[in-house]
Amino acid sequence: MQRRYVINEQPLSPRDYEVPVGWWGWNWDPPIPMSITAIVRAGNMDTRTAALCGMTIASHGSLLIAAEQPHSGKTTTLTALLDYLPLRTRRVFVRGWAETFDFLEQTRAEETILLANELSSHLPVYLWGPKAVRVFGTLRRGYALGSTLHADSAEEAVAQLTEELGVAPADLARVHLLMVMRIYATSRGGHARRVVSLHRLAARGDAVSPIPLVTHDADEDAHAHDESAEAALLASLRGEDAEAADRELRRRAALLDELIARDTFEIADVRDALAADRGEHLPAGLRGDPVNG
Repeated sequence: MQRRYVINEQPLSPRDYEVPVGWWGWNWDPPIPMSITAIVRAGNMDTRTAALCGMTIASHGSLLIAAEQPHSGKTTTLTALLDYLPLRTRRVFVRGWAETFDFLEQTRAEETILLANELSSHLPVYLWGPKAVRVFGTLRRGYALGSTLHADSAEEAVAQLTEELGVAPADLARVHLLMVMRIYATSRGGHARRVVSLHRLAARGDAVSPIPLVTHDADEDAHAHDESAEAALLASLRGEDAEAADRELRRRAALLDELIARDTFEIADVRDALAADRGEHLPAGLRGDPVNG
């Protein structure tokens, strides 16, 4: 029997949008948030990949994280990367099936990131259907987007969003990064999570073309980078030349290496370090915080 839900749309205030309702989904097990340094230490990605994603969203870029299997680390990774956002960035947690789009009259697109915990029809707190298509349409107005979905490759994710959901290719191409993660069983009875690819999305006529930036070598358990393509992406977002963008990316990766060397893994400590690096001091209560909200 298909489960039915009663959806009650109510006007949403700016304060309502700061509350991450159902961010971690509805699971029996409580979430275990992690800092970006803890994620790197676990081997999920290397410091350059983490810094690239962090710089992208900090520069008002959009990021989608895909994985076929549940508990692959999609939401945990997206949540950790939000710590790169400057304080001026407004976080709007989209309300799934009950979204009213009141935020369009309450926010400045160039200072706002829209956050949807998952692009699927599985739960009312997730985003799918015409409302999801409309959210992608807001990227034309200058909004940024962060979300997750279930797919095992960049090509599968693009097909799902354009062919199944119906997102216009030109709108999907405004998403700057598409990450794919996988979860593996280990010989010791545990699990390992890995970023297996990171692509830049680009429009190619009436289609969306994923351009590989980062790939994972399973045999070596290492990540390979197209450094020139990464620098070009950051240069376009930051309004600087590629050489300057690459220097800053290397510096940000080195900062993560330094934090890991100093055993800085607690979320609060990593947040403080990232904020200090961009010249900010975090307030006692951070608005739109999926970890403590």
